[in-house]
Amino acid sequence: MISVQNLQRLSNGSRWCLSSLILLLLLSGCSTSTTSSARTEVIKPDKVKPKVGVTPKVSVDTISWTFESEEAYPPIMGDGKVASYLLERVDKERYKIALLLPMSIKQDIPTLDATNRRFADFYAGIKMSAQEDFGLKADIQVFYTDRDEVKLDQILEQLSYDTPDLIIASYKSELIAKTALFAKERRIPLISPWRSSPKITEDNVFYLQMRPSIEHYYSRILNHVDYNYSKEEVRIIQREDGSDISKTRLIHKLQEESSEVPLFTPYETYDVELDSLMDSEANVFDTTLVQGVKAFILPHYLSRDESFIYSCLRKMYGEKNGRDFHVYTMPVALKSDRVDINILKNLNIRTAEFRYPDLLDEDVQRFRKAFFDSHGWLPTEDAYYGYDLMSF
Repeated sequence: MISVQNLQRLSNGSRWCLSSLILLLLLSGCSTSTTSSARTEVIKPDKVKPKVGVTPKVSVDTISWTFESEEAYPPIMGDGKVASYLLERVDKERYKIALLLPMSIKQDIPTLDATNRRFADFYAGIKMSAQEDFGLKADIQVFYTDRDEVKLDQILEQLSYDTPDLIIASYKSELIAKTALFAKERRIPLISPWRSSPKITEDNVFYLQMRPSIEHYYSRILNHVDYNYSKEEVRIIQREDGSDISKTRLIHKLQEESSEVPLFTPYETYDVELDSLMDSEANVFDTTLVQGVKAFILPHYLSRDESFIYSCLRKMYGEKNGRDFHVYTMPVALKSDRVDINILKNLNIRTAEFRYPDLLDEDVQRFRKAFFDSHGWLPTEDAYYGYDLMSF
């Protein structure tokens, strides 16, 4: 168990990550922050339509949005009544926090493989926040779940006798559901940092998910596309085999819900044959570019989609021929090791992300230095995330 001080309001140094996302699901931007030469342009909805032909050194745009206060527009339940939240802060001298890390420990000395390293950085960020003096004290008890249901059952059994004031967990959806039920029955706030599940949030005010749903990502992208382009200038890219039809239907549904007119025109789709992406002689996007398409939406968000995303971007890169257009992607596109710097330099890629460390911010730079001095390596996105979550 680690005795630390934490838990109060966010400090200025925490503004690079989530801030109020925990309740408002506010999306910020994303950039390839590991690329020191990247320049980020923040685009606001009230900004004048961007000029054509202005391309940054590494053209990765981020999108930011504003939101209305809940006082002006309170959340409404299905029966028309204002939602009531049962969570109230209870002042204590010390708080007990259970942190369930989805690390896999197969031996006495855990190895830092890619998965474990990610959550180790997340925990390192939490410890950095815990070392700051926010005026309140907490005891953090860390558990390794191994992403295993049996192991989780053992942890929850222990927590049933030593009840925490707050739980931070888990990674796999089925483990989140079980932990959320445990927290609801015992009226313990549960924070889910890595997964979003609208089903779990139903009738469970003790479950707070940090990650927005796919619908929120799509909605923010559509808002920006609608502002900058006409319907004729946009295409949704999908596989010809029909495997992407659910993504397209969701986008069209969101378009219809946000439309101010009863009859609206959804964005057209553009079917892509997988074989044509592999054929070096085939022109895949040239016809649409000739027709005046200026924005493509790649709605794919899973890691298994990386190959398709990369192949599409590579083809666009080869067929660009000096023409100006933008590609809207989900975060997986920029986090893929396959999408190299040449593609980023030459394609105007825009993406939506719910956490974004601004490396030019003075508070971020101070955190980077302090983290490096403490751990010997630069903080990753997960380290920023852990710090900001714990500060919140």
